[in-house]
Amino acid sequence: MSLEILLGALISPLIFLVGGYLWKQYPPKKINYIYGYRTRRSMANQEIWDYANAIGAFMFIRLGIVLLAIGLLSYIIYPNYAIMVSIFSMLVGIGVGMYWCETKLNRNFDRNGNPK
Repeated sequence: MSLEILLGALISPLIFLVGGYLWKQYPPKKINYIYGYRTRRSMANQEIWDYANAIGAFMFIRLGIVLLAIGLLSYIIYPNYAIMVSIFSMLVGIGVGMYWCETKLNRNFDRNGNPK
């Protein structure tokens, strides 16, 4: 078993964990095109922006934990495929996370950006 493969499988989960923690500690104050959870819906107004970035940071931390577990398990079970499994899991996790965030936005705000 190779240390390089283990690091390759665990680097993205660690980036998600650190990024989510920093995002939670230092959320973007104003709507911008550089930093934060940026979708057309989340940038509609400041109230949606603040809510979307709070749940986006939580989603990043949760995704990092899940990816860490998947990376470790894939390294133990299939060490030669651990990096591919980690990357595939990350892509699926990002898609599921965005769907989850957008669903929460739809549940809490109407089309005009007003709270329900």
